[in-house]
Amino acid sequence: MRARARLKTFGGRPRRAFVLIGTLIVIMLASMIAISLMFQMRVEEKSTAAGIGSEQAWAAAMGGVRKAMRAIATNGLAGINLRDDPGFFRSQLVFDDGSEQWRFSVYSTSDDLEAPVLHGLSDEAGKLNVNHVTEAALERFPGLEPLLSHALLDFIDKDGEPHPEGAEQAYYDTLTLPYQIHNGPLATVDELLLVRGFTKAVLYGEDANLNRLLDANEDDGDLRFPPDDEDGALNPGLYPFLTVSSYEPNRTLDGRPRVSINDASASLPTNGLPEGVLTFVAALRRNKTPLAHPAALLEGSRTMPDESGRDTEYLAGVGEEELPAVLDLLSSTNATELFGLINVNTASATVLQTVPGIDESLAEALVSARSSVSEEDRRTTAWLFTESLVDAEEFKEIAPFLTARGFQYHFRVVGYGVVSRQHRILEVIIDAADGTPKTIYLRDVTRLGLPFPLDNPDETGLELAGEATL
Repeated sequence: MRARARLKTFGGRPRRAFVLIGTLIVIMLASMIAISLMFQMRVEEKSTAAGIGSEQAWAAAMGGVRKAMRAIATNGLAGINLRDDPGFFRSQLVFDDGSEQWRFSVYSTSDDLEAPVLHGLSDEAGKLNVNHVTEAALERFPGLEPLLSHALLDFIDKDGEPHPEGAEQAYYDTLTLPYQIHNGPLATVDELLLVRGFTKAVLYGEDANLNRLLDANEDDGDLRFPPDDEDGALNPGLYPFLTVSSYEPNRTLDGRPRVSINDASASLPTNGLPEGVLTFVAALRRNKTPLAHPAALLEGSRTMPDESGRDTEYLAGVGEEELPAVLDLLSSTNATELFGLINVNTASATVLQTVPGIDESLAEALVSARSSVSEEDRRTTAWLFTESLVDAEEFKEIAPFLTARGFQYHFRVVGYGVVSRQHRILEVIIDAADGTPKTIYLRDVTRLGLPFPLDNPDETGLELAGEATL
C-alpha cells in the first residue's frame, strides 16, 4: 500500500508541473495581450490628442485670418500698421484652458533679407502680375531671359502663334506626358511650373521652403535639396516678386466711380478740378482726341479747333497742386476694374524697374524716398512729381503703369500651442476690392516650416495688445 501510494504521488508530479507551466504560459500570453492593448490604447490616445491638437492649431490659425480680415476692413485700426505691427499680429491669445494656450502669429516676408520677416500683411499690388504683364515689362525684369518670358506670354495668350523664343501647344504635345496649356490666366503663381523653362530653381531659387531665410540645406551645394551655389547669400527666385491677384476698382479715394476723360457722355466733376481742366477735356472730347491717361493733363497744352472751328491753344492748368485731384477723380476708361498696376508705395526696386521709364537707379531712388513722404501725399502717385523725383514728361510716361493703392493682401499665419508646440501654418490671400474682405486663396503650408521660433510670452516677456477677435 505504501509503495503504491509513493508511486502515485511520484507519478502526479509531472502532471502538476505541466499544469503550472501551462498556467504560466496563459498568464504570460494574457500579460502580453494586456500590454499590447495598453500600448495600442496609448498610441490611439496620443494619436487622438495629436489630432485634436492639430485641429486646435488650425482653429487658432483661422483666428489670425479673421483678425487680419477685420483689420483690412477698417483700413487698419487706429495706430495699427498693417504691414508690420508685432503688438497686434504676433503671439495673439485665442484660448487658454489652464493647461494649454493656443495662440497665433501673422507674418509676411519683406524685401530686406537681413530682416526677412514682418508681423503683418504684404501688398499683392507691390508685385508684377503675370496675368497682365507686357512683353516690355518682362524684358526689364532682371535675369528673366526671352526663353522664359516668351514661353510665359504664349502660355497665357489666346492665340496659337508662338513668340520668337516661345512655345505654344505644339511644344507641350511633344512631352512624355502632354498637357493642355491655359491660353488664359494662371490661377496661382505656382502654376508657372507648367510653363516651359520655369523650374523650381527658377521660381523658388534656393529658398525651397519660401521662408526667405538661408537655411543650412540651402547653402550646401548639391549635398541636400535644393541645389545652391554655396555663396552665403539667398537667391529667392522669382516667386517673391510675382502675383496673379492684383487689381483695383476704378473708383476715387472716397469710393465714387471715376469719370473717363474719353467718354463724351460722362459729366466731369466740377468740384475739385480747375476750370482749365474742364475746358481742356471738353475740347478733347469735341475733337475726338483721346488721352491714354489723366497724367497727360500735367502741364498739358494743345492747339485744337474751338467750337467755331478756329485753332485755339488750350491749357489744362494742371501743376503740382492740381495733379492729386486729377489722378483721383479722372480715368481714361469706363472699366470698373484696373488690372496689373504696380503700387509705387510698396513695390520693391526689382519690380519697379519693370515699368517702362523706370531704370534701376530711379527705382532705388523711389524706394528710398517714399518713407519720408507723408501718408496723405502717398494717397496718389502724384508724389513722384511733387517730390521732384521725376519731371512732367517722365511722370506722364510711367504713371499709366502705377497706382498708390493695394486691395489684395498676402500673409502666412501660424496657430500653435505654447506648451505642446503643435502648430499649423496657413498661407492666405485676402481680397478687399469690393469693400468686404474675402479669402481668395488658402492652403496649408505647415510642411514648409517656420522662419522663427514659436513665441512663449511667459518666457520672452512679450507685452501683447489686442484680442484675437478684435
